[in-house]
Parts: sequence; structure tokens; C-alpha cells
Amino acid sequence: MEHAHEATRKITIFHATAPTCWWSWGYEGALNRIRTVYGDQVELRTFYGTVWEDFDAYLKENELTAEGVGDWAREAVDLMGVPIRANYGPKEPRNLVPVTHAAMAALKQGRERGERFVRSVLRRFVVEGQDVTREDALAAAATEAGLDLAAFRRDSADAEARTEDVGQQGNGWPHLPIGFYNLAVTDGENRTLLIDHAFDPKSLEEAVDFLSGGTLVKHPPPDALAYLRAHGLTPTAELARVTGVPAPEMEARLAAWETEGRVARAVLAGAPHWSLRTASSHATGSNG
Repeated sequence: MEHAHEATRKITIFHATAPTCWWSWGYEGALNRIRTVYGDQVELRTFYGTVWEDFDAYLKENELTAEGVGDWAREAVDLMGVPIRANYGPKEPRNLVPVTHAAMAALKQGRERGERFVRSVLRRFVVEGQDVTREDALAAAATEAGLDLAAFRRDSADAEARTEDVGQQGNGWPHLPIGFYNLAVTDGENRTLLIDHAFDPKSLEEAVDFLSGGTLVKHPPPDALAYLRAHGLTPTAELARVTGVPAPEMEARLAAWETEGRVARAVLAGAPHWSLRTASSHATGSNG
């Protein structure tokens, strides 16, 4: 048993994310499946960054126009396999640092609620196209995540402390080119796999199993309805990935549950997203 315990503590996944990054939305299914299947045998280390601090400088650095970001988003849909908006334009928020600070503030209330907040912000920005730098959008995401709203607002407003929080995240990280679109999986000793575009959980599970020598105990994947209860609005493709149910079968199950009144459908970025019928709907619009 001691050997198995030692093995479980070695596998770590390093993930750079941002509350407004479409790659981060694409990774939701894979990383949530890993957490369910392996539990605390695999540690997920997350760094919350910022996509841009100055939108015009971001466009210049990446040799893009505002509309060109939309073209890039359409390419990302093909890579990720989940729907996102492609209607980027000159009216995008100019500075997204306050959103990263809001994520840091939310995480002060615990990992589960903090990550639920980040997921809500991600969906609102990269799928629905909301301006998540607005106080009302952040408050709605905080309410959706079950945060103490007064504490969240107070902590978000402390820019100096939240900047310090952001900087401290990198402690203990490997010196590797980890970006928003890739993951680093390490055994904690001398083997590390850097995987680009690992949106399909299969490739990530294979990496974990390889580095662990197949010694980790695998638990059943999450139930789709339980996943919706925990994560809110979810596209069909993500549900298929996290549960391991083939997409056509998942579509059929969702259609049946909708008929039974168990789930509700919202069309976002031109595609169906699902929530429990018994839960309040958080959809505020659609894009696509």
C-alpha cells in the first residue's frame, strides 16, 4: 500500500488557464473527467493568467485585426470540438486583468466555488459574448457559483493583493513552455509529457497511465445529470467526453431527458447547452 500511495502522489498535471480563454473552456471536459476518474491520485495545478491587458496591443502582437480574432475562434472550434462564439470585434473589453483578479477573489472562498465561478465567467465570455469586466456580469457569475457576494466584491477590489496572488501561483512549476493550449503531465521525477490540444480526455488518460505505470485505481466517470448539477450549462460534446458516452448516444439521452422534463436546452453559440430542469437557468443570450 505504501508503494501505491507514493505512486499516486507523483502524477501532476500543470494547466495554464484564464477566465476569458477559449482554450480553457475547451479543457473543461477533459480535466473534470480526470478529476473524477483518478480523484486525488492525480494533482491538478492551475495557473490563472490573463489573455490580454491591452486589447490593441494584443492584436498588434499577434498580427490580428479585431475581426481576425473571430476567424481564429472558428479554427479553435475545429481543434476543441466544443462551440464558442466567433463574433469578436472592436468593442471587446480593453483590459481583462480585473477578471483574473475576480477569479483570485473567488478562489479565496474555496477551490470548488472558485472554479465554478471561473467556469461561469468562461461561458459568459467565450460562448455567450458577455462583457465580463462589467460588475453586473461578475456578480451574476459569483451568484451562480454560490459565493458570498459581499466578500467577493471586497476581495476583488483589492488589486494589490490579487496581483500578489497571481504572482505566487507559479511557485513549484516546472520550467516548461506551458501555455493556454497545452498541458504538462509529470511523474515528479524525471519524466514529463507536454501535450498540445489535449481536449479529448483519452490522450490525457493515456499520459497519466503511462507515467504511473498503470498503477492508479480508476473510478467510474461522472453521471451526466450529476455533472450538470455541479457545473451548470454544458455543451453536448463536453458531456460526451466527461462521461465517456459516445456523442450520438449522449444526444439521444439528452433529447429523452428533455422530453421527460429533466433537462433544459439553451442554444448558445449556435449549439445546444444543457442544464437540469430543476436548477435555475443561467443562460442570458445566444451567439452564433
